[in-house]
Order: sequence, then structure tokens, then C-alpha cells
Amino acid sequence: MRLKNRINGTLNRVRHEYSMWRYRQEDSRADRLFQQWIRQLCDGRVQVLLGGNFAEYGGVQGHLKAIQRNSAMKVELAPPDELIKKITLYQCQLRIASLLRDFDASVLNAVHSHVFPLFTDWCFFQQQQYGTFWIHTYHLNYYPEHCRGDLEPWMLQINESLLKTACHADAKISVSLWQQSELRDQHGIDTIYIPNGVDVSRCQLGSAARFRSAHALDQFVLYVGRDDPVKNPEEFVQLALRIPEIPCVMIGGGLKPERIVELCGSVPRNLCILGPKSAAEVHDALAAASVVVVTSKREGLPTLVLEAMVHETPLVVPDEAGCLEAVNQGQYGQIYRLGDLEDLQKKVIAALSRKRATYGGNPHVCENYDWRTVVPQLDEVYCRREKLS
Repeated sequence: MRLKNRINGTLNRVRHEYSMWRYRQEDSRADRLFQQWIRQLCDGRVQVLLGGNFAEYGGVQGHLKAIQRNSAMKVELAPPDELIKKITLYQCQLRIASLLRDFDASVLNAVHSHVFPLFTDWCFFQQQQYGTFWIHTYHLNYYPEHCRGDLEPWMLQINESLLKTACHADAKISVSLWQQSELRDQHGIDTIYIPNGVDVSRCQLGSAARFRSAHALDQFVLYVGRDDPVKNPEEFVQLALRIPEIPCVMIGGGLKPERIVELCGSVPRNLCILGPKSAAEVHDALAAASVVVVTSKREGLPTLVLEAMVHETPLVVPDEAGCLEAVNQGQYGQIYRLGDLEDLQKKVIAALSRKRATYGGNPHVCENYDWRTVVPQLDEVYCRREKLS
């Protein structure tokens, strides 16, 4: 028994030492790759450093990549996707503030922060230390509606960063008009308005026939949104219960039958839960849907609503600021009173009776929200390098 214990103890020490050796090797490799990336930033080709590229899903990551894809300037994500593929996102987060601290980013046209305090703090340091031109884009703050209880500590940290650090940026941008007014009136922060955008060309690749063929669905009401308190999926499930003769479809991460049972007690027989889908598959669904229903309690300027408008799919949205702005106070979609299921049902039935294209949202989005229109406005800010508010 003693011999066995000694052998097991030796094996455990060997495993631990091997694990530590592997960790040191990976850590050293991450340092080398990160330093190599910093050296590339100094070669004069990068004009704008855009970050933080930390989100693994959601609208902010899409926003960053749309800027990089559509800008006339050389825009680099911080950290770039290529680096995240070689070392982990966590390893990047550990290094980005400390190892970039000695990099003088004033050689760039601008550094441009979004949401994440780690990168926002670094931009503030760059501005103060080197006079680097710093732009910050305000996305949606976190509100009580984002949780079924108290706000999480990381949400509070982001809110504090937005209101106490980002406010020092040389140019501050709001993605919606309602947000611009709220920041000015409630927090004394003046911003310029450059809206959230959509990739109209990718929307136009959506195929209604492809979705209908894959899922054997013709007329149906569609919800797209992850299982998140602020997206309010429960309200859509309750809608499905009230219109049992109409197929209802839910697309989004975390949406599973067992989760719907947990939230609402049962899964309506007319409800089809498809779970997460690729962006291309979502566009197919938007093109095929009879009505798109949004039940969110809070939105900035909702991309989904704008995308549905590109497809000329009838919309029913709640009377909250972001959705109201997107549909121009009801010009491009039906509006229901949030939490009023009877009103929601009434508006969905009304939308089902309308023909596609009767709202006329497509030209409105193409003219005002196509990334090919939006990003040139941002390029002007990058090039001017003037303090703006």
C-alpha cells in the first residue's frame, strides 16, 4: 500500500510539473505572438486600431467587423482574429493592456473603443500619455431589464466605464438618436450621431424558398433572439399560445424546449424552436417569414429590425425607444404596447393581413443604414482627427 501511495504521489508530481511546463511554453508562445503583432502595428500600414474585439457573439462584434470590412482606411481589430486563432482570447485579454501600454498609438489616425472597459481604459491612457486621437462609440448601457434580478458586477463595470471613462474621448458617437438625447440630457455627455448599420448586400442573399424547403413551413411568425431577459422571449411564447392556428418559429441561442418549459410552463404545439442559426440562415428566415415579431424590453438601434425592413417583411415591435426609432414611430412597422399580450396579438393579426412591401422600409434602410453609407461617415471622423461632440 505504501509503495502504491509513493508511486501515485510521484505520478501526480510528474503530471503537475508537466502541466506547469506546458503552461509556461504556451505562455511564452503567446508573448512572442503578441509582441510580433505589436511590431506590425509600428510598420505604418495600420491607420485605426479598433477594439476591443472580445465578444464571442452579438451585435458589437458584427459592428466592429463591418467597420473593418467597409472602411476605406486600414483598420485593425484589437486583438485581430488571426491572433485569437493562435492564442486564446483569454491570453489576449491578459496581455492587451499591459503589453500595448508601451506602444505609442499616436502614430495612428485614431484608436476606437467599443463597450469593453479593458480597451476603453487603454485608449484613455493613450490619449493622456501620448495625445493619441481617441474615438468611443456608445452602444446600449445595461438597464434593470437586462437581468431577472440585480445587474451583474461586470454589467455595472461596463456602465461605469461608459459614463466615467469613455466620456473623455475626443470624439464620442451614439448609434441612435434616442441614445444621443439620453446621454446629453441625463449624463451631460455630448455625442455625434452615426447610426448602427446593416449589410444590405448580405441581406439580399437571403432565400425564402431555401428556408421553406428546409423546414416545410409556409406562413409563420418569426422571433429571432437569444435566451436573454432583455430580449423577452417569454412574451413571444405567450403570443404563440394565443394564436394556436398560426405556426410560430423561434431562432436564437439558448432557446430549447426545456428552457421554454422553465420560462412559460409548456411549449405551445404551434411553436417550432430551431435554436441558433448562422447569419445566412437567419436571412433566409427573415425573407420567408410572414411577420417578424420583436419583444425586446430595450434596444439600441436593433439590427434585426433593420434587416427585416430590407426583406420587406411585416414587423411588429414594442413601444420602446430603439424599435420605435428603427421603424420611424410606426411608419415601417406595427407597434404594440410592451407587456400587453392582447395588443400584441391584435397587431400580429393585422400584420399578417398586409402584403409584403406595403411598409416601404427597404429604401429607407438602404439610404440611411447600409454600412456602405454609414462607415464613410466614420472615415471622416478618422481623417479629421478633431475633438468632436
